[in-house]
This record gives sequence, C-alpha cells and structure tokens, in this order.
Amino acid sequence: MFNSVRIRLTFWYVLIFAVLLVTFGVLLYWLLARDLNAQLNHNLTDHARTAAAGFQGQMLENHGNDIVATAHTLVEFRPHHSYLSISTETQTLGANYFDEQSTPTGEIVLQQPIPADWLAEAQAVQHPVLHTINAFGATGGRLAIMCVRETKQNYFVIVAESQEEMVTQLSRLRRIFYLSLPLMLLIAAIAGFLLAKKSLAPVAAMTEQAEKIHTNNLHKRLEVSNPHDELGRLARVFNALLARVNHSLASLREFTADASHELRTPLAIIRGEADVALSQPRTAMEYQETLAIVRDEARRLSRIVDDMLALARADAGGHPLNREELYLNDLVEECCRSVQTLAAHKNISVDCQILPDIEFCGDEELLRRMIVNLLDNAIKYTPFGGHVRLELSETPTHLKLHVIDNGIGIPAEAAAQVFDRFYRVDKARSRAEGGSGLGLPIVKWVAEAHHGTVRLESCPGNGSEFIVELPRQ
Repeated sequence: MFNSVRIRLTFWYVLIFAVLLVTFGVLLYWLLARDLNAQLNHNLTDHARTAAAGFQGQMLENHGNDIVATAHTLVEFRPHHSYLSISTETQTLGANYFDEQSTPTGEIVLQQPIPADWLAEAQAVQHPVLHTINAFGATGGRLAIMCVRETKQNYFVIVAESQEEMVTQLSRLRRIFYLSLPLMLLIAAIAGFLLAKKSLAPVAAMTEQAEKIHTNNLHKRLEVSNPHDELGRLARVFNALLARVNHSLASLREFTADASHELRTPLAIIRGEADVALSQPRTAMEYQETLAIVRDEARRLSRIVDDMLALARADAGGHPLNREELYLNDLVEECCRSVQTLAAHKNISVDCQILPDIEFCGDEELLRRMIVNLLDNAIKYTPFGGHVRLELSETPTHLKLHVIDNGIGIPAEAAAQVFDRFYRVDKARSRAEGGSGLGLPIVKWVAEAHHGTVRLESCPGNGSEFIVELPRQ
C-alpha cells in the first residue's frame, strides 16, 4: 500500500492534520474549562460577598436582634440556582452540611436544603476567610464562604452554586469533538488523496509519455504544461537528458558507420591484392610489391585500431594520466625531429620556435602523441615546398603551443567539425594521404585530459593555426 506516492502523501497529510486538530481541540478544551472555572468562581465569590454585605447591613438595621429573621430576608435576593447558609462555625463543613438530617456543631442561622444529587465528599474550611472550594465533586456544586465579623460573634455566610451547567457545556464540547474528529479526518483523507492525485497528475502524464519513447523515437520530448514549477523543471531536465542520449546514440551510429568504412577500405585493398597475387604465378618483384601494399594497409589498420582503442578507453575513463615532471620544450624538439622524414618527402620545412626550460607536469606519451598528430596533420595538408612552424610560449598561468602551416586551410563551416571523429574536410584526399579522421579528436582529448583547450584559426587558401593552451597547474 505504501508503495504509492499518493497513499504516502495522503497518510502524512492526515497524520499531520490529526495531530494539529487534536492539539487544537485539547488546547481549546483546556482554555474553555479554565475560563468557565474562573467565571464560576468569580460569580460565586461576588454572590457570597453580596450576601455577606446584605446580612451585615440587615443586622445593623435590626441592631443585632432576631438574627434568624434577618438572615431569611436574604433568601428572596439570592442569585438564581444558588443556595444560602449562615452559621457560626465551619469546622464540620462537608458533604452533609446542607443535609436537613445532619446536625452541625455550630449554630445554624440559615440553612437552605441542597438537592440530593449535589451530595459528594467536600473539603472543610478551617479559617474564616473568603474561599471557594469544589465541595461537591466534578458533577456537584461549589461553595463560597464569607466571614462576617461582629463584636460578639463571627458569622459565616456560605453560598453554594451548581456547576452542572459548566460540566454540561464541557461534556457537550467533548461530544462534539469526539463526533467531529473522525468525520474531519475522513474529509481530510479524501481531500488529501484528491490533492495528491491532482498534484501528481503531471508526473503520471510524464510517465505515460516516457513509456512511449524508445531508441527509434528519441526525438520526442515530454510536454511541459508549466515549465517554471518543480515538475516543469523535471520535465525540462528529462528532455535535456533525452537530447543528450539522442545525440550520443547518433554519434555512436555515425562512429560505427565511419569506423566500418575506415576498416573496410584497407581490408578490401589487402584482400584484393592477395586475390590478384594468388590468381596466377607472379615474379618475385610483383610479390614484393603486393606484400608492400599489404604491409602499408596493415599499418594503417593498426593505427586506426590503436586510435579507436585510445578514444574508447578515454570515453570509458580507463586511460588514467601518468603525470610526471618534464621539460615540455625538450619534448617538442623530439617531436619536430621525428616528423622531419615525413616533411622531407614533400620538401616541407619544419621550424620550431621554443623557449628553453619550460617545466610541465603531464603524461609524456599522450603529450607526444598530441604534438605529433598536430605536426602530421599540418604536413599532410601543406602543399609541396610549404612551411610548418611550431611555437611554444608560456604565461604565468598557461603554456601555449601554436602549430601553423601555409596549406590549403579549412573552410569556416568545417572548422567546428574538425575535432569530430572520422570527420575529414576532403575525404578522398585524406584517405589518399593516409588519414583516418581520428588524429584531431585525439589532440582534443589529450588537451582536455590535461584540463586544457584546443582551437582552430584558419582561412581557406592561407593555411591553418591550431592553438593548444595547457594550464600549469
């Protein structure tokens, strides 16, 4: 049951509402009971004070004669639903004080019979002061005692009132609360469930839409009714995730197609040369030529596989950097010497302009691969007798590597794609030059692995410049 978010939200809503409602009810009952008690005590005290003052005034008018008759005149003026008694002692004051069958030890000046249902255990007042007590229990009455001092005798004016009305009001309040609590909790549960259902309706709609999205329709997006609330933000994030997944799958399909194409061409050449060589007897020279072609294509295959494996490991995070302290200027000089043979075949001069003793902490093999790929790319796309220049400079925070050629250049529309895998501006020419379209993606990966960047500045017909920036730390 609690596997449903709606049920859990409804449960917590009802629980919190019940706690608040019970707390409010208890607090309201306590405040009302306190106010009713205070009001009853206040009224009873006023009645006792009024009766005592009237008794004392009547005695003064009668000069203390006929006390009983004086006391009975007060009966006509007693408050409604109250009972009056005047005596000379309070030591025996208790539940049977107003019982006509009892015989108090003190002189009874006035005694009104109290109803039998008021009788209960009562407290005794031992001092002649104004006081109120629960003399008849929770369902009985309450007493107020007023001492009237005369020269010869102390008289105690006692006024009793029933607290039945107060008890009835509190009992009625309890019944209302007991009856209304389950009903209000039921209403709260229904309202909470409907509210949770309405609040989660967009989630249900998004779930239904998401279930219809598969690999063949990743272009679909979740509909967002209110893009500014929390669910709208969730839908936007999910749509952005779908866009990234769609882009990744498209890149993967393109990568697979390009890789298949790149591998198929050298394999077809190797197979074709082998078939031709085996079709009929050949001379030793012809076999050597065939084997040379097979060797070159095998090398090309090996290079493509190595590049693909390096990029795949980089994507999977399985190619950690082996950082070490090195002199980057020495590494650049070694790379320039390694490409001299390739440049000499096209009569291209390679000029290295570097500063001495440039320290850097990085992966030497990956950095060498990045520099060689840049130089190899520049030599391939520089015409016969051209010029390639490599510059290495430093700033307080970065090292900058510039590889500049005066080759054919790269069109502006292709500049943003040269770092994509298997992308080549001139596919036929690149394949003839032996390129696979993985050199520059490896350059970008190595630069970013060292927290650096690489960018291209090119103008068709005026050459290209690749700029690599590597942070010192």
